[in-house]
Amino acid sequence: MSSKRAEITIITRSEPVDVNTTITIDSTDSNAIVSGFVTSTFVELSQNFSPEGSKTEEGVSEGLVTLYNDTNAAQPLVATTRLLTPDDILFRLKNRVTVPANGSIETEVYADVAGQGGDIGPSKFTIPGLREEKQKVVYAESISSMSGGVRTIGILNQDDVTKAEKILLDALKTKGMELLKELDADSVILSDIVQYTFENDTELGVETDLFTLSGKATVVGVFYNGEELSVYAEDMLGKQVVDNSETLQSVESQPTVVISDYDLEDNTADLVITRTGLVDLDPNSREIQKLMFFGKTEDEVRRYVMSIDHVQGVEMHFRPMWNRSVPHVASHVSITVRQVE
Repeated sequence: MSSKRAEITIITRSEPVDVNTTITIDSTDSNAIVSGFVTSTFVELSQNFSPEGSKTEEGVSEGLVTLYNDTNAAQPLVATTRLLTPDDILFRLKNRVTVPANGSIETEVYADVAGQGGDIGPSKFTIPGLREEKQKVVYAESISSMSGGVRTIGILNQDDVTKAEKILLDALKTKGMELLKELDADSVILSDIVQYTFENDTELGVETDLFTLSGKATVVGVFYNGEELSVYAEDMLGKQVVDNSETLQSVESQPTVVISDYDLEDNTADLVITRTGLVDLDPNSREIQKLMFFGKTEDEVRRYVMSIDHVQGVEMHFRPMWNRSVPHVASHVSITVRQVE
């Protein structure tokens, strides 16, 4: 009898549990579960947007070049003077210039032919109108790209306006929240748009690169004591534990809180609180103390353990091999609780 041993491993799995409850924030209620107050603020914003719906048309590529003169005499060049890239793309001077002797000057140029072909990157240019020998000492370079060969024209449509309104509505809510925070920086604040209007300065279907959307909104702010609310939510969650054999662990550090309703005339608001946790078998539960297993056979242990809430399985090892029951000596019995995900 003194050689009998029993090792029992109880496998448990946590089960999710949550609580949803509604409280009212009312500054005039001295018996409120959570203290706080409700107010509102008015905000206005204007923002520029570019339409996404667009069409393209050919334009004339333009840019800047630097003209160099490595001779001892100034070099005059008339407007429309040709400048040629190594790839034979032709540009012309927009204005008459004089390149100083042993010096340089920056000036504007444009592509000889309209279209995307003129949208080139930085390049070197020769001046075909000069003598071949002089082309080596009077030349041009650009350090930035030419652009304008393809011009995009925005056509304002309803999708552009709808997307802009969504962006501006978020901005109005953010600005309202910033103003509300100035009233009480210590409380937790929830905000929501009560009502809003938009005004667009451009008609639908009009070609434009830019349109301005203006918005006005009333933003409601619900202020509440965050510590009081957390304690209340934790208490409500704790009530989901049905008996002392269970242990509760919160999944999130803070409860989820949203505004479900508000009354600006009475300055009250309803908040929906959600708190989530995990319930598991308490390793110190009386149900799995050693004395509950004394004298039980392997089959009896299995049926008993599997009847306990949150248990997923049981593993047993009896010694010596001929032993088929749990000894009545506590020091000869080992009970382990193993949690699985």
